[in-house]
Amino acid sequence: MGFNMTSTPAQASFDAVRPGEERGSEARIARLFEMTSDLLATISLDGRFTLLNPAWEQLLGWTREELLAQPIEAYMHPEDVEQTLLLMHPGTREGAQLESFTNRYRHRDGSWRSLLWSARRDGETWYAAVKDVTDRLWLERQALHDPLTKLPNRLLLMDRACQALTRLHRSDGVVAMLFIDLDKFKAVNDNLGHDAGDALLVGIAERLAELMRDSDTVARLGGDEFVVLAEEIESAEEARALAERVIAALERPFPLANAEVAMLASVGVSVAHSPEANPEEMLREADQAMYRAKSSGGKRLELFDEGLREELSTHIEIGGRLREALPQRELLLAYQPIMPLAGGAAVGCEALVRWRPQGADRLSGEDMLPSTFLPPAEESELIVQIGKWVLHTACAQAEAWRRAGITIPISVNISARELIELDLAERVREELAYCRLPGHALCLEVSEDSVQRDPERARAALKEVKRLGVSIALDRFGSGKYSLGLPSDLPLDIVKLDRGLIESFDRDKERRAMFAATIALAREAGLTAVAVGIETNRQLALARELHCVVGQGFLLHGPTAPTEVRLKERVWSVTSAPWRPRVRLGGSDRR
Repeated sequence: MGFNMTSTPAQASFDAVRPGEERGSEARIARLFEMTSDLLATISLDGRFTLLNPAWEQLLGWTREELLAQPIEAYMHPEDVEQTLLLMHPGTREGAQLESFTNRYRHRDGSWRSLLWSARRDGETWYAAVKDVTDRLWLERQALHDPLTKLPNRLLLMDRACQALTRLHRSDGVVAMLFIDLDKFKAVNDNLGHDAGDALLVGIAERLAELMRDSDTVARLGGDEFVVLAEEIESAEEARALAERVIAALERPFPLANAEVAMLASVGVSVAHSPEANPEEMLREADQAMYRAKSSGGKRLELFDEGLREELSTHIEIGGRLREALPQRELLLAYQPIMPLAGGAAVGCEALVRWRPQGADRLSGEDMLPSTFLPPAEESELIVQIGKWVLHTACAQAEAWRRAGITIPISVNISARELIELDLAERVREELAYCRLPGHALCLEVSEDSVQRDPERARAALKEVKRLGVSIALDRFGSGKYSLGLPSDLPLDIVKLDRGLIESFDRDKERRAMFAATIALAREAGLTAVAVGIETNRQLALARELHCVVGQGFLLHGPTAPTEVRLKERVWSVTSAPWRPRVRLGGSDRR
């Protein structure tokens, strides 16, 4: 806990002075002891201060008399007493050994100060120099911990993962990483408020911590994403069992201010057997497995396996090649008309991005669909670059059609990142001005998932765009939280019914009823409902019977090059063969 004053340079100088100068040297040393801002102390072996400098009074608020009158443990944090007294015990260390450690002392106002001790025992006395490190430790903790839940953050998680993997040299077990994503967490924020959402996250953090052993680490990456690092486990099966316990634990209701909420979770598990494993790769693998669990309906776990490894490898490869797609002009737009189901000219046309990579091996062949290459793009700034190009190219095509006398609006899909992270309205305004288009010549399509990423910012962005005269369409309606009612807080003009409703409503009475109810809701709200995914005569006939007036799908017109799009007057017959384009880009219009 300090320094031995008999071995310091100051003491050495004192020993070297002549006898006549001893009294003056002692006075100077005493004055130095009184004036230094560091905390200096001597402590007896029975755990009492025997000498303190004034800096203690300034730091802790107690007088020296008060501190000297009590054993040191009277002011020490209860959790630190045992270890501190153990270090001070005469039989635990050699007298010449320097001890360095940190403990906490109570301030007069009740707060705790963290003190860093450097001490050495000389005979029956400990000589100590002490520094206040409270602020430094607080800053370090802030840098390594999530401020809401107090759990380790990603930086600390990766550091502990490195240490855990290193320890595999001495173990026959495995290290596992569990990536936990809460299903439908945003519904809590939307319905109960952000304070309730924060309280729920804290409760989840506490429950996960209770479930784990001391050797495990529970971290929060942000939002509703948590990670568990588990070591000292025997196998992948033990890791799976731990993930199942996590899912079960989160299903038990969490008491909030005005409600009880049970959370469902999707968990991805990655397991490492070798100390050479990479923590970042483990996290990426667990993340990939979690997305498979989520896409399979949630409330389940997935173990990262060779099949997922191949998917991840392709995912990374696509992301790398996609960086060259725009400069090498490998991206193109296909256009799919939106048609009245009773016949007539197209009432709109959607721009669908495709990728035709050149010179690739397994990536080459037919054009790639957005569902293949946009997920890697959304993990980087590439989605912004692609979004700008799509908006500009589609507006330019709309302007060319207008010069040819075709004045239908063109629809462009907007990603979640563009919707909530960029000045979307300013970009749209610039493109409309550049292409000399009126606002009503453009329609922006946003998905339910994109809106739910950050509902408040999404609403604000869409309202700004709406002021430009641009139409707003909610894509994939009926697939998420809005399936039971229209979102009155969004400035919508169009709802595009999720293709899942169309695909099965000809044989599923429940889906058919939901489709009919959605059409009625849209009509009541003054919105246009578009039936997406009409591919059979039966689907067309049923959509008509359920009073849907506008549709989109291969039966009506597939996505194709702008020179192949048929936008003029047409008549539908539910008994005729479906019309197909001469050039079919990407094989399917699924997005």
